[in-house]
Amino acid sequence: MALRSIFIILAIIFPAMVLAKDFMVGDYKGWTNNFNYQAWAQGKNFRVGDRLVFKYPVGMHNVFKVNGTGFQNCIKPPLSQALTSGQDIIVLATPVFKYPVGMHNVFKVNGTGFQNCIKPPLSQALTSGKDIIVLATPGNKWSIFIILAIIFPAMVLAKDFMVGDYKGWTNNFNYQAWAQGKNFRVGDRLVFKYPVGMHNVFKVNGTGFQNCIKPPLSQALTSGKDIIVLATPGNKWYLCGVGNHCAFGGQKLAITVQS
Repeated sequence: MALRSIFIILAIIFPAMVLAKDFMVGDYKGWTNNFNYQAWAQGKNFRVGDRLVFKYPVGMHNVFKVNGTGFQNCIKPPLSQALTSGQDIIVLATPVFKYPVGMHNVFKVNGTGFQNCIKPPLSQALTSGKDIIVLATPGNKWSIFIILAIIFPAMVLAKDFMVGDYKGWTNNFNYQAWAQGKNFRVGDRLVFKYPVGMHNVFKVNGTGFQNCIKPPLSQALTSGKDIIVLATPGNKWYLCGVGNHCAFGGQKLAITVQS
């Protein structure tokens, strides 16, 4: 009976863990004007852990995250808050509300906009303990708590790493020393913070890293607060493509991501 109860718990929890989705905003149309994003969002089930991908020609559009008032009145935040990479990825990291009705998480740019309601993940209902009691007899609770103690750390302990800490993303800084001893895992996020226009971020391969080879400019992240989700294990390489910041300023980072 205890084993059966555990399987019931796992059957509920694991879909919320592994079935996070990428939503290409606008599908094949991408992020553009003269498109009905409200109709596109209608009927979609956005959950914590899902990602919104805004794809557009660099320089043609951008993406701001705003509040409801900003959405209704097309009030743009400071330009430094814009996402401008041409393939901006926003992770839906927290539920906007606790019940099926509530506030909206809103995105808007140049008259193009959509809003979506983000439901809490299915596993969130388990954190109160009430559903555990319903799903299992008192004698089985400890077995289930052990299973949850193993599963939930993998779900909730993903970290944000501010690259360079208080120095941010700049030149003349030893990023290999910064990365030394840090344990990067799948699901963690790298945050590259810098003054807009002063630097950028490229993801490169090992050869590009060693020789400071810059990819096409269209692949640069330039928002000033670029967030990269470590989605797969393995070696990852990043560099700044502005001037000689990589070659002479040492502005590059190599890490190894554990599963």
